[in-house]
Parts: sequence; structure tokens; C-alpha cells
Amino acid sequence: MTTRTLSLALSGGLLVAGCSSAPAPKAAAVAVASVQVQEQAARLIEARVPRNATLASLLKAHQVSDEIVNHFVESARKRFDLRRLRAEQPYRLQVSLDGAIQEFTYQIDADRFLKVVEAATQRPAEQPEFDVQVLAYEKQKALVSIRGEISAAAPSLIAAVNATGENIMLALEFARVFEGEVDFANELQPGDAFEILFEKVVREGHFGGYGDIVAARFTTGGHTFEAFRYALAGQKADYYDRDGRSMRRFFLKSPLKFEPRVTSGFSFRRVHPVLKTARAHRGVDYGAPKGAPVLSVASGTVVRAGWTGGGGNAVFVRHDNGYETRYLHLSAIAQGIRGGSRLTQGELIGKVGSTGLSTGPHLHYELLKGGTHVNPLDEHRKLPPGQPIPGVHRAAFLEHSSRAAWRFAGSGDHPVGRLARAVPAAQPAVPAAGDN
Repeated sequence: MTTRTLSLALSGGLLVAGCSSAPAPKAAAVAVASVQVQEQAARLIEARVPRNATLASLLKAHQVSDEIVNHFVESARKRFDLRRLRAEQPYRLQVSLDGAIQEFTYQIDADRFLKVVEAATQRPAEQPEFDVQVLAYEKQKALVSIRGEISAAAPSLIAAVNATGENIMLALEFARVFEGEVDFANELQPGDAFEILFEKVVREGHFGGYGDIVAARFTTGGHTFEAFRYALAGQKADYYDRDGRSMRRFFLKSPLKFEPRVTSGFSFRRVHPVLKTARAHRGVDYGAPKGAPVLSVASGTVVRAGWTGGGGNAVFVRHDNGYETRYLHLSAIAQGIRGGSRLTQGELIGKVGSTGLSTGPHLHYELLKGGTHVNPLDEHRKLPPGQPIPGVHRAAFLEHSSRAAWRFAGSGDHPVGRLARAVPAAQPAVPAAGDN
């Protein structure tokens, strides 16, 4: 096996290379999937951090002396917590042929990187100094649009968005925009279609995440919902329909984020799965994994939070207009949630569990109106639409929404369609590594 020795010259920012062959050195055990380029003046290593590596072991695997490694590590730790070095994060190391570290960069997360450069000093080569910085990546945002459809091959919103080349993070944000209108876990049908106009972040020529959804459209059962992001003067941006009504509803469709399924509906007579007796089931059971976040469906005040016997850990919340919601069988109640606490819509109140009389992890959700239990799924459909854009701002909003609607994905000649093809594809969403 041979490696390629490249003689490199930089001219006007362009890389010019010539090739020759030489016997291959032994591969360092820690240098997984690395690309090494033998330069006239330096070795350039591009790789990913292997499991259980430290910064010191990483450098030593590339034949850097212990003394230089010690100086390097001491300099780096002043600006970056070295315990936060994450496996599979990319790094780049440039080492001179005499073993001196010239430059080292490491991707901390999607937004930042660590850069360590040899400082120009008169000190001996074995006692170098280094300039260390944590820097933000330069990013650009591109406006992109996609179209997709629910089908047998892509039966969920996540699967359908993935089929367009995007990832789960965009699907979740899209679901959040329409959460007051559509139950994406229980109401999707083959043929339902969506369009999304959104900002895509590009970092150094690669996908760097998502910005805001600018406009969105969802068609189901012959009805089309539209949402346009718009900021009134002095207020946070929010989403409104084509007529300028807020997409926010008094209640969210579900207290769980996007993926719940109804495992037991509202009923005045049901055989209890534990007690084996017929009794009323005055709520809706949502199947969900233990630990899934439970959200308050509307702003309100906590009237009870704690152990409730058969209901296990539970939170009761009183809302305006005579409504009360109850969330039972929680594995944990969120920090700070207690009687008298004020909640905002969508705020975390606990996590799914199986406490009390329960056969497995799920959320039992109840809705009371004027002190009487009502079916949450039916009552949500009766709630009034959101507040409209004030009349003084209506003309400006209508102009904005019309422009955004025109920019949905169109033919191949559509400017946004052409842009979408030029933007890097999304990568699978993974937890960000970092030093926080």
C-alpha cells in the first residue's frame, strides 16, 4: 500500500498539486478515517475524534512529542473545557515535518470551533506558545422551498419531510406552526400535501441547520391551511393565516410534541385495565415513551401538582373561560411547577410516565369546562380562531403574505426552486456537541 505525497503550492487561493508515491507509514490507531496530505513543509491531517480520545492522545497519535503536547494542552484548556471533546466531531491538524504544531481546529458544535495556532516567538521549538480562540462559523442563510406528500411509503410527517431531503427538525417546526389546526399524529391521510418556504443555514459550504419557516401550507381532506410568519412593530414574530388571523389557538391540539397516538378515548363506560371494572374514562390516553415532555395546552395557573393516588404524579391547570386541564401518570413534574405557578402555552410541566394505577407509560389528559369533564378531541374543534392582525397593519400583512405565497416551490424555472437545488442537503439531526 502506498500513500500519496503531494507537493503543494498556493497561488491566488488555488491549490496546485503534483503526485508521487512513497512507502506507507503505519497508521496511528487513533486516527480513524483520517485524510493525511504530506506537504513540502507540513503534514495536514483531517479526521474525526475517535471514542475515548483525549486531546493529548489525539496529538500523540500523530507523532507529536510529549513536550509539545503538554504545552499545547495547557494553552488550549485556558479557553476550552477539554472534557468536552466529543467523539466523531471533525478536527484538522497541521504539523511541520519537524513535529511542531502549526494549526489545530476542532468543531465544537454547529455554531463554533476551537482554533489553536502556533504563536510567533523566539522560544525553543520544544517550548512553543499558542494562540487559542473559540470562534463562530461564518454562516449564510438561503431561502428554500420544498413540497411533499403523505403516502404509504412516507406515512408520517417526519418520513415525508425526510423524503424531500430535509430532516426531522424541519418537520417538528412545521408541526409546531400548525399545532392549533392539525393533529399530525392522528389525522394524517395518504394524499395530504405540504409546502414549506424556509431559511436554510449554510456553513462553509455545508448544511448548518435551519432558520425560520417563512411560510407554510398544508392540505388535508380537501381543506388547505396556510401560515405566514410576520412581526408586528415591537412584538415577536408569529404565524398568521392568509386573512391575518393568528395561528395560535386557545388550546394546543395535544399536550405532547407531535407524535402522540390516542390509545384510549373519552368514554362514560370503559373497563379499567387495572381494576377490571366498568367505569367512566373522563379523558384521553396518549401512548408515548417514558420521559416524553408534557406541555401545558394553554396559559393558566397550576391549582395542583403532586401525587394524586390512582392518577400518580399529576398537574392540574386552571385556564380562562372556565376551562381546566389535568395531566396524569407523570414520571416527573417539571422543576418549579407547584400550586400557584403561572404557565404559558407550550410550557413544560412534566414527563410521561406510568405512576399510579397504570399498565404502562402513557399520558392521561382531561379537560373540564365549567367543572364538567368534556371530550378534549371534540372540544378543541369548537374553540374560536386566533386574534386577527390589527386593521392598521392589515394592508402591509396582506402584501407580505402574497409575496411569500408566490415564492412557494413552483416549476423548475422558479427562482426559489433553482436556489433549493444549489443548497447543501440536510444531514440527519444529532445532538450538538459543545463545551456547555
